[in-house]
Amino acid sequence: MPRSTSEVLDSHLRFRSQGDLERDLLENYADDVVLLTLNSNMSGHEAMRTSAARLKEQLPDASFKFVAKQVSGPYALLIWTATSRRCDAVEGADSFVIEAGKIVFQSIHYKLVPLSRDL
Repeated sequence: MPRSTSEVLDSHLRFRSQGDLERDLLENYADDVVLLTLNSNMSGHEAMRTSAARLKEQLPDASFKFVAKQVSGPYALLIWTATSRRCDAVEGADSFVIEAGKIVFQSIHYKLVPLSRDL
């Protein structure tokens, strides 16, 4: 029996918080996953690698806070924020479709805000 939507999402968050992108892709993402963002319309594991690299560049050594998580059948929504030494991310929202224990669709949106604190 495939893992539930909540189980897949929790596994995804655990691997990403550990910095293990490749294991996350192997365990949690369909080979042909579709990724939609403001700046991209891509598919496959390479799309997820590109997105993760972009996020790491924008938010180096970021600390993420998961504000809310909603799951309904195969659909999931994650609301998040992040703080980094370069800038902060606010209004973060990732949507997922999970089928047969794998993420088959993900959309990502967040707003970057310049640091307002003294460094």
